Amino acid sequence: MNPSTETATDTAGSTDLPAVPASTVTAPAPIRLDKEELPTVLGKLRTLVQDKTRFEPQDITPLGEEDVLQDFSLQANYALEARFEQRVINGYFAPSGNDCHCGLHEVVALAHAQEKERLRRAAAKLDNALRQPGQAYNGIEAGVYLPHAVKYWHLDTCSACSGKGRIGCHTCHGSTTETCWSCHGGRTVSCDAYGCYGSGKVSCSYCSGSGTVSEQVTDYITVQVPTTTYSNGSSHTSYHSETRPQYRTEYRSCYHCSYGKVSCSTCHGSGNINCGTCRASGNVTCRTCSGVGDLRCTPCDGSGKVGKAAWVDVHVAPGYSVSLPKQAPDDARRIRDKESVHSLAAIASSMGLAKVSIYNEDQPQEVDALYGAKLRIVRLDASCNAEKHHLVAYGTDLRWLTLDDIVEKLLRGDLKALSDALASSADDGLFSAHVQGLLTPLRDVAASELNADVIESVLSGDADHAHVDVVSAEYAQNVRTCVLGALRQVYTRLAKQFWWKSALAALAAAIATWFFAGRGAAALAGLLVTGAGYWLFKRKVKAVLSEALGGEQQAERAMGIAGKGRRNQLAHVLILAPASLAVLAASYGLPVRVRPVSAPPQAAMASAPVAPHAPAVVPQDATSAKAVKLYENGDKAQALAMLESLVGKGDAGAYGLYGWMLLMGEGKPGPVTAPTAQQREARQVAAKPLIGKGLVKNDSYALTAKGVMLAEGWQEARNMARGLDLLKQAANKGNAQAMHLLGLYHVRGYQIPVNHKEARKWFTLAADKGSAGDIYNLGLMDWEGAGLKRPDRASAMQRWKIAAAMGEERATKAVAQGNP
Repeated sequence: MNPSTETATDTAGSTDLPAVPASTVTAPAPIRLDKEELPTVLGKLRTLVQDKTRFEPQDITPLGEEDVLQDFSLQANYALEARFEQRVINGYFAPSGNDCHCGLHEVVALAHAQEKERLRRAAAKLDNALRQPGQAYNGIEAGVYLPHAVKYWHLDTCSACSGKGRIGCHTCHGSTTETCWSCHGGRTVSCDAYGCYGSGKVSCSYCSGSGTVSEQVTDYITVQVPTTTYSNGSSHTSYHSETRPQYRTEYRSCYHCSYGKVSCSTCHGSGNINCGTCRASGNVTCRTCSGVGDLRCTPCDGSGKVGKAAWVDVHVAPGYSVSLPKQAPDDARRIRDKESVHSLAAIASSMGLAKVSIYNEDQPQEVDALYGAKLRIVRLDASCNAEKHHLVAYGTDLRWLTLDDIVEKLLRGDLKALSDALASSADDGLFSAHVQGLLTPLRDVAASELNADVIESVLSGDADHAHVDVVSAEYAQNVRTCVLGALRQVYTRLAKQFWWKSALAALAAAIATWFFAGRGAAALAGLLVTGAGYWLFKRKVKAVLSEALGGEQQAERAMGIAGKGRRNQLAHVLILAPASLAVLAASYGLPVRVRPVSAPPQAAMASAPVAPHAPAVVPQDATSAKAVKLYENGDKAQALAMLESLVGKGDAGAYGLYGWMLLMGEGKPGPVTAPTAQQREARQVAAKPLIGKGLVKNDSYALTAKGVMLAEGWQEARNMARGLDLLKQAANKGNAQAMHLLGLYHVRGYQIPVNHKEARKWFTLAADKGSAGDIYNLGLMDWEGAGLKRPDRASAMQRWKIAAAMGEERATKAVAQGNP
């Protein structure tokens, strides 16, 4: 490459420089302002006193003032770095007019050869930019300062694809299809039908997979029944024939299956079905190349060529520092240490470029720009309350370096008055309730805006107090201690004013309510008045503190801070304890008021309070039909009490249900617990004669009870067939309990084969009668698929939601956890 061509190109490419941003700090010729045009420290101090305290500006007397411009130097150092950049390129690379094509081995060497020249050119441009009029001292930002002018590049044919831009697919090897991942090319998969799972057989729905079915057979036998007659002291026995049914269960092989299994209807007994992924073809479209057969070459991105390009960019990193003359005063050095470089530049009275230096011109790596500047420093001697103070401010906006506690000393008088008031009120007795002696100095302290700002920062929990440059941390801590102490004292003293009023009002409310409504209502009314008194106390505290601190928001935060101390707990005890004790004393001390009633003595006795486990009151118009209705509506205790009365009167219609409730232990007061064996046997013995009397009337509950006793072998020889027959008779009469028991016996297979179809039938009939438990049982059968071809869990969840709405706890739990 011709070097002269590069130089010309680089010079023409000088327009690549980024625009220099404008700065707020410019560099005009140094100008000294007249003192009449500058703000004065005395005026700023007096404004501070007037705005931030409750004192007058005349309290500050000036003694002498020195206003000078302090020289200082600001040095901007710019570190230059030539950064070599190299990239892998492909055939899509589009070179610009200045880029140079070269051999592969020359790319890096030619790019590195430009480093020195690029650094020299960057230093020259930086020097020229810094000397421009109006250029800010911080106008050169960090980053790329001189972008590359030439890229050296080389491209070769891609070896991976031999220049074609495409490579064969490694999955299908160009065939566009791959072996199906589901059937692995076999075109069939195992049958996934419920119960089959590749076996080709499923359980028979008629016998539930048992291979046998049962049926009830009724035989009619003829028996000779003796009849004995008595006449004139002698007896004669004759016999007559009666036909009686005899029940038995027959078991036979199921005609619909072979040993409980039938062929699967999905795979027709083969155990396999056609693969749905590949549609029984064995192949699917290649997932890697999407059926194209080849892929775009990665190294060349499909262009067929790869290579590399290299170039050099120059980066700049600015750094700044401030220096003072050796003879500079101490306060000038304190200002330098306090403020940052950019802050000093912003408040300087003037700033101008002194010189620009380039180091190592052969391969420059640093450029320095030195600026001369002046900083205004004002020193004021003033007196306040016969004390002399020395104040220092600096900069065009006159920032305080030191105030010598002049404002703080004006405020210490109010703070001392508040501290004295706290000291005198610390131990003045339990019943001292005077708060004005604290509110007056507290109001004076908060009246100064500076104090108010410090208090606000204290109440807000800020780590640093307000106006750190005006008052010391010790003063802020004293403000915090005195204000918090005053807040807690005010809180407690207002409670001392309020406690007896709250107690008296609560006692009066309790007595007045007792006269009209009795002791219970009196206690409630007294407690409500106690709460109202506490609310009024909080409002009073808020109003007092709002006036003292200057706002409701400050008062709320003050109450929150005061509430964290032990004095606040004492205030709560003073407000709540006396009133609560007065209410309790009135509630237990006042006699019970008995209000006269107009009902006759019998009604009064019936409505008198009874013990928790006393039997329910029996209405005078009780009948067995009403007792049955109460039982079916869930009021079992009332039904049992009514049945006891009816049985005592000899009502034959009450024996059946009464015997059933005694047998099952229903309607008894107290918590439901599992009975012991002795208790269960005692219930059976007591219920048996009543059930027998109910059978005479063919009562459905008596039939149900007798059927259970025969099926379970309670006080009878077990006879499952006879027990089921009696239960079916009761169920045919509409007895929901019998329907429920028939469903349970068939679904559990208790002494009989499992029969899901029969169990579902009886559970459905009981559910139609409104039995939430049987609706839940139907849901369980749906969930397990009992009596169905496959589980129906959506139907099960729907049934459980219905049962849960009816109050069934098991259904509620199943709905909540999503399974039984």
